[in-house]
Amino acid sequence: MIRINDIIERLLGYKLKPKVELIQKAYIWSARLHKDQRRLSGRPYLSHPLEVAGILTELQADEPTIAAGLLHDTIEDCAVTKPELEREFGDEISNLVDGVTRVGKISRGNKPELQAEYLGKMILAMARDIRVVLIKLADRLHNMQTLNFHPEQKQVEIAEETLEIYAPIAHRLGIYWIKTELEDLSFRYLKPEIYYRLVEEVAKIAHQRQDYLKRVQSILKEKLKAAGLEAEVEGRIKHYYSIYQKLEQQKLSLEEMNDLYGFRILTKTIRECYEALYVIHSFWVPVPGRIKDYIALPKTNLYQSLHTSVIGPEGERIEIQIRTYEMHKIAEEGIAAHWLYKKGVSVIEEDEEDHFAWLKRLVEFKQELSDPHQFLETVKSDLFPDEVYVFTPKSDLNVFPKGATPIDFAFSVHTDLGVHCAGARVNNRIVPLSYKLKSGDIVEIISSKETHPVKAWLEISFTQRARTKIQHYLRSEETKKSSELGRQIIETELLKFDLHLNNLIKSGKLDELARKFSFADHKKLLEAIGYGKFSHRKIVAQLVSRDELRRMAPGVGRKGGRKAGADKKPRGILIKSVNEPLIQFGPCCQPLPGEEIVVYLTPDSGYAVHKAGCPKIQGLDPDKIIPAGWSKKIKGTFTTTIEVVSSDETGLLSEMSGAISKLGINISKALVRTIDGQKAVATFEIQLNNASELSRVLNRLGRIRKVISVEKISGAS
Repeated sequence: MIRINDIIERLLGYKLKPKVELIQKAYIWSARLHKDQRRLSGRPYLSHPLEVAGILTELQADEPTIAAGLLHDTIEDCAVTKPELEREFGDEISNLVDGVTRVGKISRGNKPELQAEYLGKMILAMARDIRVVLIKLADRLHNMQTLNFHPEQKQVEIAEETLEIYAPIAHRLGIYWIKTELEDLSFRYLKPEIYYRLVEEVAKIAHQRQDYLKRVQSILKEKLKAAGLEAEVEGRIKHYYSIYQKLEQQKLSLEEMNDLYGFRILTKTIRECYEALYVIHSFWVPVPGRIKDYIALPKTNLYQSLHTSVIGPEGERIEIQIRTYEMHKIAEEGIAAHWLYKKGVSVIEEDEEDHFAWLKRLVEFKQELSDPHQFLETVKSDLFPDEVYVFTPKSDLNVFPKGATPIDFAFSVHTDLGVHCAGARVNNRIVPLSYKLKSGDIVEIISSKETHPVKAWLEISFTQRARTKIQHYLRSEETKKSSELGRQIIETELLKFDLHLNNLIKSGKLDELARKFSFADHKKLLEAIGYGKFSHRKIVAQLVSRDELRRMAPGVGRKGGRKAGADKKPRGILIKSVNEPLIQFGPCCQPLPGEEIVVYLTPDSGYAVHKAGCPKIQGLDPDKIIPAGWSKKIKGTFTTTIEVVSSDETGLLSEMSGAISKLGINISKALVRTIDGQKAVATFEIQLNNASELSRVLNRLGRIRKVISVEKISGAS
């Protein structure tokens, strides 16, 4: 067990004139409060806060943080109040201890809600005072080091939580040594058989390859020295969880893994880093695509280094990192090395905001996302990024997780730009919205007020922020369409009885009926009818007598034989664009503007447009089929398939294609097959604006000599 004198000695090693009395006082308080408590191991409980404080000294924490580490369990486990701590140790330390206690308190619930609450508390704690999370990391690290004293089920639960929450946070803060130890310890308890087998196999290979490692290290030292560079060369084995991940992802055996070992070169200056890279590439061939410059473009957790892979002795691939001593300190300790806790400052200063943009994003997500599942996915994708670095046309740097697309870029700039994203230029070339961004890309978004999100965007966007914004837009459009559909459904029915929907709304009668069926108002009622979740007949039954309903049953006319609603039939929903969100056009009948159509409410709350006589809609729920019409200014082109049967003669396909093109019609696909050895069947997929254009195409093709028949056919059902 570490002693208080060891902690003070470490503090004296990195702090000029430290407040030793403060640390001693915190130790005495902690010892007194925990004196009758013991750990599961049987050791005095005091051993835990001492180990936590010891870990904090390895992070070179300031005196208030170390004191708070010694006291971090006193509010939770010793019935000490925050005011008591405040009187003895002041605001700063009492706030740190209180912050650690608050993060640790989670309400009961199922796993996603529980994890979301926990992550949310961690994020807010980081934003208020990053030192709270450093204490929690130290606390969790020591708990993982002594996890063997817990029951097996508890070991698994704690290890899962550590791997999903604590290790990613340590990674984001750049504290590499804590991240790797947390990962390896979690791996040990989650997959013990694999872990211990891997440890054994790596030890064997390390013993067998010892001479090779020494030889590579020696060559590197000699070559760098010959070039006049003073550099330290280290060889290391990758940590076990990292090895396991690579073996799993690439489906390799340990013997097949050719980068089990890595070498690190430490220099004094940045210039020497680049010189060392040049020297290495002058005698060993670099592996294409494996050179990464994180010095010019640091990672968001402050990490800087040059990475290269080369073909070394005996044709083996070797990974090498090159960095300055200062970069190495930050690479290992992250924020703890960067943030010197100047004068007790615990908030993010203006000159450090760029380093913590990710934390600001997470705080925004916490405020925006109420769904715990969405929040978890967002935070985890942000904590575990494989990042790409892209630029705006004005050379502003943006960092995205690997796999991000122009849609993610657009929504990161502004929601409105994302909603109206019509296309993108990357490096001055038009690219599809599904293009995967690469480091170094210069991205420009092309926007149009006519463009808006469609369901397909959810498949090609990568960041949870973009997907959340797209889902919000689609839901609002869905609600709007459902309300419109509900209005059309009930209005069509009411007009049969000379009742008018607007009159019912204005008089408040529809609101009254809505509340009777547990809806907040008539708007929510119309939405439910449009969604197909509530039958409009229940409302009509409240407004019309049973006799009248029977008289107006299908096939029965009104007084004098006049059909209900014959004098005032609503047109139904208007289709304004081929790209309307939630609207799909039936491939079975391929409806065109000018043809009579209906709209069917699909099970997933989308809206399918079919020709009025389409066999596909026969037998479907009539309550979900409503009249529809085309806007006079319908936007977009419609894909239609036509089939031409003709004699099998040379040049006939060319003549047919030419005839279609002369009408200004675009052919997107053409296929030809022969039947009976003498006939040819040509199938054309063409882009049309309306039914009139289709008639012209059919007439023109029908006049071609040797054409036997031409007709529009169904697409895929």
